[in-house]
Amino acid sequence: MSNKKIDLFKDNELKIYSKRKKTPEECKLVSDVLVPINDKLIKTISTSEDAVKHAIENYGDNDLQNHISDALSSNKEFKALRGEVPSKTPKELSNYQKKYDRNDNKIKNEADKKIKEVGTTLANEQELFHGGKLIDTKENNKLTLSFPLSTTFDPVIANIEAIHNGKAYDEGELNISIITNKNSKAKCFPFRHKGTSFGHEKEVLISSGAELVVKEKKKISETTVYKHENGKDIKKVVPVYITKIVYTYNNIIYR
Repeated sequence: MSNKKIDLFKDNELKIYSKRKKTPEECKLVSDVLVPINDKLIKTISTSEDAVKHAIENYGDNDLQNHISDALSSNKEFKALRGEVPSKTPKELSNYQKKYDRNDNKIKNEADKKIKEVGTTLANEQELFHGGKLIDTKENNKLTLSFPLSTTFDPVIANIEAIHNGKAYDEGELNISIITNKNSKAKCFPFRHKGTSFGHEKEVLISSGAELVVKEKKKISETTVYKHENGKDIKKVVPVYITKIVYTYNNIIYR
C-alpha cells in the first residue's frame, strides 16, 4: 500500500491571537471573567516552518500541541498509516521508548530489527521534526543511519528535546530539523498518540539505512540555554537554527 502524506495544516491553519479579559457585558456567568478571549490576530501557522518558528518562540506551547493532537485524531492519512502497523506496540519498541539510552546498542538494535519486520513506509514528501543537531549541519553533508532515528509530528516536542538535559548547551546551538521523505523505502513505526504514557510525543521511529542529506541550515535568532552541572545552573547564548534535511534510501537523492 502506498501511504499518503499527512499534512496537519492543510485546510487547517492555526491562528494565534492575543488575549484580553472579557468585559462585564460579555460575561454570562460570574466565573466568565476568569476566562480570557481572543483579541487580535498575531500570526497564522500554515506550514511546518511556521510551526517550528512558533515552537521555538513559545516553549511548550499548548495551542500548537493541541492543534496537532486534534489534527492527528481526525486525519484519515494518519489513521491509514497506523493501520499498516500493529495496534499494540511491540515490546522491542516499547522498551526503546521507556528505556532509551544512547549507549545501549542492544535496545537500539532490537528496535531497529522490529521496525524492519513490522513497520511501514512514509509517503513521499512527508515532513517530520527532530530536536538537536543530527549531522555536522553544512549544506549537502550526509549521514546514513546505523540505528533508529526518533522523529515527531510535533515541533513543540522537538524543541523540548533539543533543550532537554542541556543538549542545546552542549551542542552550542539550538537546532530543529524538518526532515522530508524523498521516496525513501526505509521502514518506520508511527506510535499511537493517545492512550499511552508516551503518546504526547507523537513519535515516528525511522529505521537504519535511511540517508539524511542537509539541504539548508538557516539561522533565525539567538537564545539563552541552560545546563545543570556540578550542582549549579550554567547558561550561555547560542544561535537558533532551522535545518531542512531530506532522507532517502539506497543512496538515491531525488530533487
